[in-house]
Amino acid sequence: MRRGVRFAWCLGSALLASAASRATVTVRFAVWDGDAGLGVIREAVRGFERAHPDIKVKLENVPYGAFAQKLLAGYAANAAPDVAMMEPKGFQRFAKRGGLLPLDPFFAQTPDVKIEEYYRPIVDAMRYQGRLYVLPRDIAPIGIVFYNKRLFREAGIPDPDGTWTWDWEPRPELRDKDFTWVMQKLTKFDAKGKVVQWGFVPAWTRAFADTVVYSQGARYVDDPVDPTRWTWDDPRVVRAYQWVADLGLKKHWIPASTEITSVLQTSSDQLFLQQRAAMFQGGMWSVPGFRQVLKPGTKEFFEWDVTLAPGHIDQATGRVVRAAPTGGSGYAVMASTRHPKEAWLLTTWMAGPPAMRLMAQAGLAQPAIRKLALEEPWVPGPNTPEEQRYPPSRKVTDQAVPYVVVDPTAECYAEINTFVESKVDSIMSGSKSAQAAIDEGQGQANSRLSQILKQERLPLFDWRSGLGAGLIVAGLLVAWVYLPSSRGRRTRSERAENRAAYAFVSPWIVGMVAFCAGPMLFSLLLSTTDWDIVTAAKWRGGGNFAEAFTQDPRFWNSLKVSVVYTALSVPLGLVVSLAMALLLNVKVRGVPLFRTCFYLPALASTVATCLVYKKVFQADGGLLNAAIYGPDGRGDLFGIGSLLTTWTHKPGPANWLGDETLALPSLILMSLWTAGGAMVILLAGLQGIPQHYHEAATLDGAGPWRRFLAVTVPMLAPSLFFCLITGVIGSFQTFTQAFVMTGGGPGDATRFYILHLYSQAFENLRMGYASALAWILFAVILVFTLLQWRLNKFVYYEGDK
Repeated sequence: MRRGVRFAWCLGSALLASAASRATVTVRFAVWDGDAGLGVIREAVRGFERAHPDIKVKLENVPYGAFAQKLLAGYAANAAPDVAMMEPKGFQRFAKRGGLLPLDPFFAQTPDVKIEEYYRPIVDAMRYQGRLYVLPRDIAPIGIVFYNKRLFREAGIPDPDGTWTWDWEPRPELRDKDFTWVMQKLTKFDAKGKVVQWGFVPAWTRAFADTVVYSQGARYVDDPVDPTRWTWDDPRVVRAYQWVADLGLKKHWIPASTEITSVLQTSSDQLFLQQRAAMFQGGMWSVPGFRQVLKPGTKEFFEWDVTLAPGHIDQATGRVVRAAPTGGSGYAVMASTRHPKEAWLLTTWMAGPPAMRLMAQAGLAQPAIRKLALEEPWVPGPNTPEEQRYPPSRKVTDQAVPYVVVDPTAECYAEINTFVESKVDSIMSGSKSAQAAIDEGQGQANSRLSQILKQERLPLFDWRSGLGAGLIVAGLLVAWVYLPSSRGRRTRSERAENRAAYAFVSPWIVGMVAFCAGPMLFSLLLSTTDWDIVTAAKWRGGGNFAEAFTQDPRFWNSLKVSVVYTALSVPLGLVVSLAMALLLNVKVRGVPLFRTCFYLPALASTVATCLVYKKVFQADGGLLNAAIYGPDGRGDLFGIGSLLTTWTHKPGPANWLGDETLALPSLILMSLWTAGGAMVILLAGLQGIPQHYHEAATLDGAGPWRRFLAVTVPMLAPSLFFCLITGVIGSFQTFTQAFVMTGGGPGDATRFYILHLYSQAFENLRMGYASALAWILFAVILVFTLLQWRLNKFVYYEGDK
């Protein structure tokens, strides 16, 4: 009886739970916030679920750098989330492809959501062709300067009131009203002329450069939504970038950008927190990190506040022009969602007062609704805890909004801007003047823009014809392989044996076709198209190959980088591997341990190795520079320091990863770390050489060097030949080292061919062009392999007759 009651109760509970689960709607929600922001978002999501018990939210956090790629891939695979985080410079990519739902129709259903209450600049930035696609959650003016009150008092400079201006040279007559004069006065040098305190540091170089450009009234494109021309060659832009570079390289009032990342191995905000910089320009997202360090009552604490970035006096009119860049983000409803109503409810919650107040309380994001940005918890008030009162003048963020300039929202902006952006490194490192670098990048940018405008008029690709052509090619390949072996008559037993053989190898054949030959043929087909994996492909014929050889300047540069890397790293690696193999081919105690130690680095994760070598190549305090220049930085080991100075034309410790002339050699040196892989192969080859050959050579009077050349090298030739071919193929496919350590920079000094291919495929969504690049690389490696194969006639194989 009890068992029956228990069974009935369990069955009823299961049915009720099943019914409840069927009534609950799950909404997938994708964001890119870091740890601090993610905690706040989780709290806001929990509040939403309590307010809407019939909706379950599945939160998905994706790193910012890979967010757009993964979101687009998910949309193409019909596996996109329901609600996704967006920013102005990224949403058009999805809106143009029909990936986002226009939000305007939803407002009629929810009259309590009033878009006019949101800051107008960020709302306008989220529109495309008159439709709103993203509901803003925050606006993040970067025209905000954090300042150290203690350092200002020590310098006898009053706190800024937000009315200061900047000029190309300090204006002593304006004193504290002139930002340039203040920046100079707050910079301190020691007796040796080394900077011990910078006057100012931007969060990143472009933050300040953009402020200088925009406050002159200049812009980078003629139309931020549908550009027809890049305008970096504007004299105001050129002068701005040269001035910012000179502030770091010549006047040293700010740290040079390469100095921060490569020499100091720190970040701009850390320089401010360590009181090594009196002012810091950035966004309010830095506040939570500042609060964690600058806690009242601790020894690290100092008084700090924020003010408006300086404006510029227009010499023609005499009026002050104030403008600076801004960030901002919001949430969009994906067009593929099966729950648009629930997705909209989540969007209005996360981009509405409930979540905005939580973000404001954490100090992470300025609410996009203006009235919330003028009250607690964003603006400190009587109920604000002491640790959240800093910065006291947070109302400045509202004052900055009328002067914000949003990055261009055009889809092509990110791709084309890299042509000029890559030249900024050259300017800031002093390798090129602003005029020369921008002229070069400007020409490449406008050339690529004209290509994009032409490609929009290409005809659609006929997949049926393309697949038919692919099948014909596949049939010809099969005939080329099979027909020669099918000639001649076979007996019944031979045919039976053939059928049995094909049955046994059929798993391999299926795998080969499905995972190798098939994708290769499909890639060849794609190389004739212009395709982004979402919208309809367009027919381009041989245009991708023509573009690579005649129009893409980065193609030749990336190919040159890969060739130079291969030409230097492979022979050097072979020499080192052979030397290690010879040293370890001796019979001494502990040699197995040494062999293991030398081989283990070849097994290490490439990413982990890169992170270690970033410290090794660190300009200030790095292991390599410590060995060359000594602990005091004045040494010159074997004259290497002087040689590096002569080579780079830059005094001081070598900036291995931040200098265009040293970045690639640094990666070549790093490649020796994995020489243990080839060492094992060569060691096996050495141990396979019969000892009597060496004994015979010794009896003939041959010394060690002669025995090495006459016996060891010829007998080891097959192993050397194998390591040479595999080394060349592997070096042409180098990617991770540059991706992790330099990002292809500085400039394009380490932009390897595979990195260029990756960028075209997954950052610019040019799958057709990337496929063409892949086939060109296949041809290049094939040619190099065939050239090396000609050396095979000089290789001695012991089994040959």
